[in-house]
Amino acid sequence: MLGALHQFLNLNLLIWLFPIIFIFHDLEEIMTIESFMAAHKDKNSKRNFVELTIRMRKKSGSTAAQLAVSATWILLFISFTTVMTAHFSSNGRGFLLFTAILNLFVLQAFMHMVQTIMFRGYTPGILTSLFLLVPYCLATYYFLVEERQLDWHLLVTSLPVSLIMILVFLVGNLLGRYFIR
Repeated sequence: MLGALHQFLNLNLLIWLFPIIFIFHDLEEIMTIESFMAAHKDKNSKRNFVELTIRMRKKSGSTAAQLAVSATWILLFISFTTVMTAHFSSNGRGFLLFTAILNLFVLQAFMHMVQTIMFRGYTPGILTSLFLLVPYCLATYYFLVEERQLDWHLLVTSLPVSLIMILVFLVGNLLGRYFIR
């Protein structure tokens, strides 16, 4: 089955799909965040996770406009990473930042799944997580390993970079709150 992927995909195409996948995922979140927040505004849940998630979402930006500013900030980094990876991948290098952000895509998809389970219903971003992020990440990891661009050393090295990128991406949330009040 994985061999059939070669007919349709290659690593270069997956690199260039990186920002496009992100855009589709964030569009789902932007389009559904306000109705989701309104639906859960007055629910007094006994589940700490649900309350924590709602509080965090309010602090990081709970309007579509705030989320759009944050998404734009992140898209700039993903686009830069895409261009640099595409450029340097011809030398067999340049996959550290790409892998670090890919790790965050996996974390993002996992968080959406956990939130959906904990909320016992739809949460913004779950559909594209299941049908775009997860398949994209699995295919990309597969091609990175198959083309010997990803090994255990790079994967382990990319994890601390992923943590740093979380902080960089959170700046987008601050910008969203600052520019859209």
